Order: sequence, then structure tokens, then C-alpha cells
Amino acid sequence: MKIPFHIQKVPGTRGQAIVEFALVLMILMVVLVGILEVGRLMFFYAAINNASREAARYASAIGLDDSGNAKYQYCDGIRNMAKRSAFFTPLTITISYDHGPGTTAFDTCDGTVDTGVSINSGTNLDRVYITVSANYSPMVNLIPIGSRTISSSSARTIFGYVDLEDIPPTAANSPTAGVPTTPGTVMPSNTPTATATATVASETPTATYVSQVVTMTPLPSSTPTLVPSSTPTSTTTQTATSTATPTGTSTPSSSCSTITAGNISVVDDTNIISMTITNPYTDVTVSSIVLTWNKNGGIGTPKTLTLDRANLGTAYWSGLNNSSGTVTLNPSSALILPGNNTQSTVTFTFVQNYKASSMSGATTITINFSTPGCNAITRTAN
Repeated sequence: MKIPFHIQKVPGTRGQAIVEFALVLMILMVVLVGILEVGRLMFFYAAINNASREAARYASAIGLDDSGNAKYQYCDGIRNMAKRSAFFTPLTITISYDHGPGTTAFDTCDGTVDTGVSINSGTNLDRVYITVSANYSPMVNLIPIGSRTISSSSARTIFGYVDLEDIPPTAANSPTAGVPTTPGTVMPSNTPTATATATVASETPTATYVSQVVTMTPLPSSTPTLVPSSTPTSTTTQTATSTATPTGTSTPSSSCSTITAGNISVVDDTNIISMTITNPYTDVTVSSIVLTWNKNGGIGTPKTLTLDRANLGTAYWSGLNNSSGTVTLNPSSALILPGNNTQSTVTFTFVQNYKASSMSGATTITINFSTPGCNAITRTAN
């Protein structure tokens, strides 16, 4: 007996697969977009952190860039270093300077080069403070991650340095040590002469040198040869006393008048006043520095403007706490301004910021020199 068997085809099988894929597709897209957006957010976070660190490291380095600008003053160079570390990310970069943790910023690096910033290598070291930020927004709003601003701040201390050209010469390293300014007129010799025999009862010639006094005493067995300015008359017994004491005198610096000082830098809402000095002559010695300022020119309450510290070359004065409006600074050791067109900067740092309008015309800096022939330099802020 044969039983007929027919396979019945159910219509709509392909439509069922499409419906199932459509239901899963939304979940799959949310997962894929979420992975991409979280990865993009982490990229923003890492790039901004790295940009602030690299910019602070560049700004704290002592040296000059390829254009001859000091790195901590080269605003565009600091920004470019941050942008190189966070490519494809639009950044907002803020560069400021303060005196350490917990202090307010005394200057903001704007423009291409900020020459008004002068580092301090004294008791309180200055530092650069870099803040880098960027706005993050998701490309597709399929996941609950909203727009936000990601920022990172890094600070590094700007270490000062000592210019070797500013170190005053000592007896050990001076090229003229031991060389007399005026040659002595007594020349002892151990070779006797046949023309005249002189018996010297007491002869102690003394020669004055640059950094030492040398006393030459001839041995009893030697017969010195005298070379006086006039020819002595030889006798059988001659007693001659010769004392040569050449005294070296300083020659006035005839070109001291060529030492020039730039304008006093007075910047509104800052706490630093500075002035550059250019010395085209040889090295000169500074005896004192006098500063006068408007003691009531401070911002805020009270308005008393107090001087905290100052520096010029290798000399530093800290903890001055002077609010009298005038101060005279005397270096504890020889303060040398190097020559050959070397530029030196004298910097005064106050406790609080000041108004530039109140300091113009009231601020005067005087540099006094102890080198003979050098006149004092006085400048008044415009």
C-alpha cells in the first residue's frame, strides 16, 4: 500500500531572517558606535595630557631656539610643542608664570615672544604653568555620552643659570695675575762684572704687582748689577741703597660713556619691573643699585607696594620687604657687568601687582659704578 507524502513549503522564511536582523542591528550599531566613541574620548584625554607635559618641559628648558629666542619667552614655540603632541585635536592653550604652588600668576605669555618675563634664580624659583583644553563632542548621538571640555595643567620650575662670562676674575684664574703693571728698576744678577764692584749694605727692592707684593732679597754671595736711571760713580767701596716702589694706578675707562640702558619695563597688572644694560666696553664693576617707585601704586587693598626681591647678573637680593618707595642695593661681592656688547638685565619683583599708570614717571633706576671714569646711569619709566 503506497501512502503519498508531499513536502509543503512554508512561504515567508526569508522575511523572517530580515526581521530578526533588523531587530539585532540596532543593538549591534549601539555597541560599535559606543566602542568608537569611548576610544575617541580616551584619545582626547591622553593627547591633551601629553600636550601639557611636553609644552611645560619645553618652556622650562634653559636655552635658545633656532630663532635666537629664549625658550621660556617664546610663546609660539611653546604652543607649537603642545600642538605637535596632540595632532588632529583643536587645542586652547594658556601659558602663565608664577612663583610656586599656591601663588598667583604674575605674567601671561601672549603674542609671539614675551620679553617681559624674566626668570628668578634666587630663593623663590619661578615656574611656568601650562593649561591645555579641548572640547569633545560625540559624532553620533546613539550612546549617553554628552559633550564636555577636557583640560590638563602642568607646571615646571624654570631653573636659572650662571653666565660664565659674569664670573669676576680671581688671583687663580686671572690672566694678568703675577704680571706687574710697572717693571721694577732693580735687576739682581748673580753674574759679577769687572767694571765696578759695589758692596751693598742693605738693599731690599720692593715691586708692587697687580695682586701681590714681592720682596726680593739678594744672597750674600751674589753681586747685584744696578741699573739706575743715572750712571753711578764707581769707587773702591760703594754703599748704595736702592728702593724701587712702583705704584700701579688705574687708568680711567675712556669708553665708559658708551654703556647704555634701555627703557624701564612697566607692565600693567604685573609685579615685575626690569631694565636692560648694554656694555660695549670692557668689564666694569657695579657699586650699588638705587630704585625709587610709587609705594601706593599697588592693586587691591592695601595699595602699599612692597619690594620683595631683586637681581642683576650674579647678584641676588631676597626677602627685602621694603615698602618705603626707595631702596639702595649693595652687592656683597664684586658685581661685574661683562663687556663686548653683553646685555644684562636688572629685575625687581614686588609682593603684589601694580598699575602701570601709577608707576610711569614715578619709577627711577640708577646704576652706580666703582670703575674709575664710569658715570652713573639713571633712567625714569615713561
